Parts: sequence; structure tokens; C-alpha cells
Amino acid sequence: MYEDHFQLHQTPFSIAPDPAFLYLSDGHREALAHLTYGFSHGGFVLITGEVGTGKTTLLRNLVKQTPEDLDVAFVLNPRLTVRELLETLCDELGVPYPSGTTLSVKQYIDALNQHLLATHHQGRGTVVIIDEAQNLSPAVLEQIRLLTNLETDKRKLLRIILIGQPELAELLERKELRQLAQRITARYHLKGLSREDTYAYVIHRLARAGGNPHLFTGGALRRLYGISSGIPRVINLVADRALLGAYAEGRPRVTGRLVDRAAAEVLGRDRQLRRWLVVGIGAALATGAASAYLLLPQVDPAVGPAPPERPTTLSPDRATAPANAADRITSRNPDPVLTGEGAPDLSHEVSGNDEPGNGSAEPSAETTLSDADPVRPGAADAPASVPVDVPEDVPEDAATAAPAAGATLMRPDMPTFQSQRLAYEHVFQRWGVELSDWAEAGIPCNFAPTVGLQCLSRTGSWSDLRQLNLPVVLELWDRGAAPFYGAITSADDEQFELYLGDERHRITPHSLRDAWFGSYVVLWRMPPDYVGNLKRGDQHPSVRWLRDQLDSLGIAVPASADAAEFDASLQDAVLQFQRDEQLLADGIVGPSTWIRLGQKVGLPAPALN
Repeated sequence: MYEDHFQLHQTPFSIAPDPAFLYLSDGHREALAHLTYGFSHGGFVLITGEVGTGKTTLLRNLVKQTPEDLDVAFVLNPRLTVRELLETLCDELGVPYPSGTTLSVKQYIDALNQHLLATHHQGRGTVVIIDEAQNLSPAVLEQIRLLTNLETDKRKLLRIILIGQPELAELLERKELRQLAQRITARYHLKGLSREDTYAYVIHRLARAGGNPHLFTGGALRRLYGISSGIPRVINLVADRALLGAYAEGRPRVTGRLVDRAAAEVLGRDRQLRRWLVVGIGAALATGAASAYLLLPQVDPAVGPAPPERPTTLSPDRATAPANAADRITSRNPDPVLTGEGAPDLSHEVSGNDEPGNGSAEPSAETTLSDADPVRPGAADAPASVPVDVPEDVPEDAATAAPAAGATLMRPDMPTFQSQRLAYEHVFQRWGVELSDWAEAGIPCNFAPTVGLQCLSRTGSWSDLRQLNLPVVLELWDRGAAPFYGAITSADDEQFELYLGDERHRITPHSLRDAWFGSYVVLWRMPPDYVGNLKRGDQHPSVRWLRDQLDSLGIAVPASADAAEFDASLQDAVLQFQRDEQLLADGIVGPSTWIRLGQKVGLPAPALN
């Protein structure tokens, strides 16, 4: 209903497990690696996770990458008897058995064993994937263990992947299942998204749906994380209803109040009431503690020791986010923000509360000051800045209501287009291109190809930046009506070096968690004869270079009658490279693959770390 209103090509927050919308956080990438391991190794692989964390979506993505020499049997309804399980496996694998008669367990197993031996001699493997495996009975689990006894002298004929809720891990701790537990060769527990990943997840799905990735205000994103605790299914449910609410009210963006209302509708008011009670009690306790402190005798710092400072909270390096985020080459697509146009309209957030409009609007926990004093909502006593660090363990609304003192980052005192130009200047300098070379050339990304570079615009996460390992331009937001820009030019294990205008800052991901929503641009070195993405069926001189580089990395590419043709054997080599480098394995050589290939073969490029 709201797609036309927000100019979306499709619904961004469907709860269907669509692989096209897969967002790979660190945890999801790790879980996918375990699943991929299960495709190529014998024994059991165990993946557990809370309801709605994205296990099935990962599974669907994995299925899209199934090798041609692998047979996969799915068991989607695990509430089966032993005989029903064996019959299901026969059906999935195309193993013939007499119908209309009752077979013994041994007859089913004999038929399966003959089939597995035959496929093994043909060079094929077999994987059984059981979803919702926490519903399996101990007897069925024991039979599954016995199936892994089907083997040759050198390898198992059957590989098993069990996917289920945390109760599955508890079930496998039972004494009678210890033999199965000992055969688990890899296990992983998938958790909810972090705060930063939640923000990037929302932006990623909006971008994949073809819309403005900043449809949710900063306040709305904070509410969404607090309500969902980073569970993707809950995010989808609440975000979808919030977009519907914004459409119904004719609003251009989703605000925090709309997210709260959507959560009350789809999750129930009792849950919301409990959440706000916790926040209210926490705020009351904080107020009481502050009042009590004022009544205590104060210690003169010259006489007694001062209280210890609160340690800075550092955000650990997060996961690699999606290599499948939409790659967009921008050298032929000028960025309108550079000229001061095209920025999302945030003017309705300049004054009042999180809601634009009139005095009848519901009160918001985020009081927004005037545009001349763009501080973090609720931090009336803090200097004008991008957000203040707060401890991760403080309840979200309590944290935004009274942030602790911490390092701040100032919006540069300059127009948006100038902050963007300076950010690009710092990045070009890292590539050895001075300002005098391109300042008069107009839009930087139109100039980049003249010095052998391309621009890649993406939405992702901090770990994307670490994985790309290239200087990057960030799009940043505070409460102003337009973004401002910064340049990340170097990094170490914990911090990044950020230029805002001409000022240099040392930052952690935590310090920008409410200012950066995932949008960035990197420059990367074009390979010889570059013309864009390459795929099977293309014929171009750059294909020959691609073959040579893959061969130099030890990836065998069979000789072809025409080395400039992208044939099936080259596609297989590209797929192997993409899997080895943990990229989206689609066989298409796009910017992500070009960048990683250039880094592996040593094309000249500056590195962040």
C-alpha cells in the first residue's frame, strides 16, 4: 500500500526469507561459513539461534550457491517418526522404494545406502538439511546419527546440517545423545544484530527495495533497536507497520513515535508497557540518586580524591556486512548532494519534538533543539556535536535522555558541498592525487576515471570498511537539514582516523553510532581495459586479464579457444575466488570482486590498516 508513496520498487520489510535482502552481519557471515563448511565436510554441523534471527534466510541463500555436484535433501517438518524420516529422505533424493507396502527401517536404509554409493562413484555428494531440528525426537536423532555410519573407507557418504532454536543444543546435551553430540564437527549460535548492524540492516533493506535509505529518522532507528533487540523478524514486523503508519498520515519519513505506535500494534501494548515501565523506573532511580548526591557532603578535589572517570566504551569490530549490498558505480552518476541539492528533507525535525507538526502531537522522549544548536536529542547541556558516547549497558531511552559526558565530534562550519569536497580531497590525496589535479574538474567521481580510479557507493557497516581496507568518504547526519561528510584515511585495531573539514579526529565506531547510517563511497583502482561488470557470455580484452590474474593466484582456469571470452570454466574459477574471499558467490565480476582481486594481485592502492 505504501510503496508508491515512498517510491519503493517492492516491500522492503517482508518477513519472507528472501535471499535478495540478506544482510550479512558478522554473526550471519560466520553462520553462513559454518553452513558452507557442512556442504563439503562429513559429520554434523549445528546452527542454533533465537526465533527470527535469520536462520532460514541464510539457508535459502546457501541453497542458491549449491554446487552442481551436490544433492541436497530438505526436511522442513521434523515432527516425524523414524520410518517417516527415512521415507522423506528417499523422496527428497529420488531413491525408489515399493509403494503401498510397509517397509522395515532396514529396507529403507539399504535403499539409501545403495543410492549413496552409486552417487559417490559418480563423484557426487549428498547433504541432508533439517530445519526446526529442535522438534526432532531423541529416537529420530539417534537414527540420523546412524545414517552417518554409511561410509566408504575414506569418506562419509552423508553430511548432516541441523538448524534449530536454542532448545536443540539443550536436547543434544542429554546423555543418550552424547554419541551424536561428539560427532558435531562445527557449531554456531546466531544472535540478534548489534545496534550498528540494526541501523545498517534497515538502510540496506530500504536501498535494496529501491527507496531512500534514510526513510527512518535517527530517533526511529534508536526506537526500533530498543524494541527489537536486533531480532530481524521483529525489525521487519515493526518497520513495515511503521511505514504503513507514515503513509496513512502522509508523512515523508518514519519517526520514533510512529515506531512506538507500530510496535504496540504488532507486538501488543503489554510488551510496550513493560518496556516503558523499565525505562521509567530507571529514570526515576537516576533522578533519586542525583538528588541524594546533592544532599551529600561534597569532596574538595584539592583535599580528597576525585571520583574515577567512566572508562570509554569501545565498540568491538563488527562483522563483515554484505558483499551483496547493491554495488553502484558512480563515475557516470554524479552525486547531487555535492551541489547542495538532493539531500533528504529533514526540515521537519528542526524544532519541536521528533514529530513534525502541531502542539497536539504526542510528547517525544527526544527533544530536538533548533538547527543552530544541533546537539544529540536530550543532551541540552552538551556542546553542539555529533552524538555523545553512552555506555552500552544503559537502557536506550535512559541513555538518550541523559547521556554521559564523552568525546564529541563537531559538524564542520561549512556548507554540505564544501565538507564533501574536502572529504574527497583527503581520500584522493591518499591515492597520490593532489587537489590541484582535480579541484576545477567538477564532481570528483566524474574525474576519478581520468586517473585510473572508480567510485563505489554503498550502504554497509564499519567492518565493510575494514574488509575493503581503502580510504572512504562517509555521509554523516546530525539534526541539521542536510548531511555533512568526513574522510576515513587510516585505521588500527580499535580506532579510525577521521577528517571533518581540515580537522583530524581519532574515533571508534561507537562514537559515530548515531551519526553514520552506513552510506559511504570508496575509490578503487581499475584493472587494465576496464569496462564494468563481467559475466558469463561477455567477450572483451579485460576477460583475458582476469584469466591471467586468477591463474597467478593458483586458481586453475582451463585453456579456452578464445581467452577474451567469459566461458563456463572462467565462471567456475570466479566462483571459487569469491568463495575463498568470502564475497557473494554469484559468478559476476563486479566492483567487490574487482577490488579484492586487485588487492590480491598487488595493484597499487592505499590501505587503511
